[in-house]
Amino acid sequence: MHRPLLLTYSAIVLIALTTSSSHGQKPLQLPVPDGWRVENTSYPPPWARTLPWKGTLQLRFPKGFFDAKSDFFWSYPILYQLKGDVIKTDEELQRALLEYDAGLYGGRYPKNKITMDVVKNPKPSKAPLIIVDGYDPFTTKMPLRTWIQFHRRYDKQNDLTIILLLRSAQSYSLENPVWQELQSFRKSVGF
Repeated sequence: MHRPLLLTYSAIVLIALTTSSSHGQKPLQLPVPDGWRVENTSYPPPWARTLPWKGTLQLRFPKGFFDAKSDFFWSYPILYQLKGDVIKTDEELQRALLEYDAGLYGGRYPKNKITMDVVKNPKPSKAPLIIVDGYDPFTTKMPLRTWIQFHRRYDKQNDLTIILLLRSAQSYSLENPVWQELQSFRKSVGF
């Protein structure tokens, strides 16, 4: 091989390797603390098939998630990795959460009774906070208020929307040990 042709070939291989490694990034993985349960599924999840977005969903459940007396009752992180630049507006976010929750409740709580309030820039966080008045279909079978801290970014290089929801039945406060534990998931997925 001639030297200029060898250099051209080497440059093409180097560009191809760089391009394939940056676009073939491994999906993000939520960590699994000791004693926490793992649930990974496709998006939309089986209980909310009407949602238009496609991707994956990861959930992590602490030991006390189903125990109404536990501080960790209804406290968990949810990681969405969705194709495209999606769920960009409050309306899309509320639709995603409403369909998710209504499906999760399995028809045992009227969809029109679920309310969501979006609080922009709550102190001390700048991430939006969503207050959901919904229902606990698992343990108490009663109305339930939860707080969701919402994190979103668009990864243009991989054409993925990354959303991290930190959700708890504990009133939102960074002083609260449950919220401190939930905050630990942020760094692991780049928020």
